[in-house]
Amino acid sequence: MENQKLSLHGCHYVLGEEERRVTEIPGLANWLARNQMIDDPGLWGWDRFRVTARPTVELLAETARRSLADFGAGQPSVDAVILCATRFPTDVDGHADFIGRLLETLGLHQAIPYGVTLNRCATLTSALGLAETLVRGGRHQAILVAAGDTIGVHDERLRPFAVFSDGAASCIVSAGQGGEFQLLGTAAAVDARMMKPNGEISADLARRANADLFARAEVDLRDIKRLAHNNLWKPIVVMKEQQAGFRRDQLHLDNIPRIGHVFSCDPLINMIDLAASGSVGPGELLALGSSVSGARFGALLRKS
Repeated sequence: MENQKLSLHGCHYVLGEEERRVTEIPGLANWLARNQMIDDPGLWGWDRFRVTARPTVELLAETARRSLADFGAGQPSVDAVILCATRFPTDVDGHADFIGRLLETLGLHQAIPYGVTLNRCATLTSALGLAETLVRGGRHQAILVAAGDTIGVHDERLRPFAVFSDGAASCIVSAGQGGEFQLLGTAAAVDARMMKPNGEISADLARRANADLFARAEVDLRDIKRLAHNNLWKPIVVMKEQQAGFRRDQLHLDNIPRIGHVFSCDPLINMIDLAASGSVGPGELLALGSSVSGARFGALLRKS
């Protein structure tokens, strides 16, 4: 089944309903001084971010419903769900309530649930790799992949690498054709020695993951129309992705000031926006790339 065609359907996202500005965050001047950062929004790319009063599960349900609604008649039934988050309920009773209510809300009473976490802001992209393996291997026919996160009351929204937004994103990975994108492949590169809190992301790991991904698809990095990456501060994204071999005009920096960093959802959100704007046309290649300290996860898509 290695040559089986896979598609992405129903790509959607939802953001926190309240828009705020970084300049209005209390204590911003002191935070900048502590982190030795100059007050220059244009340099860093900060402007707006999104906040919600809703629980994460509601955001997940909203974007997942949209994905399922777009999954056309004649497609295989969704027989599995991969849920991605930086945190899940901490006890087994909480797990049962969380997943049970969500699957019931979505009408997926027989779907097998999987939970993916630990890869931090690369969790959604890593889950696409898992979904690809499960579908390509014949274990499932169609998998709903959904990620969602919100900042907790005791968490810091402003970090040295990004400002976090609340949100969720989803898509369906299925066998066959007919989706918005063809999923050509996924790849990852990991070095556990580099996994440190607030650690630097590695351009070398990005190069390794890209080399594997593009070689198997028999394409060149220059063939990639755009890269959908994480919405970290602009200098970080530009430097690391150019070190990995991408040109600046392949990057998508618009969403950094528009919505900030929506945890692991950024690559899917940026992919959706690039397609909607016409920046990636039918037949063109788009790469997803998500780097955290010690790991790089990627995917290669062709616009249908």
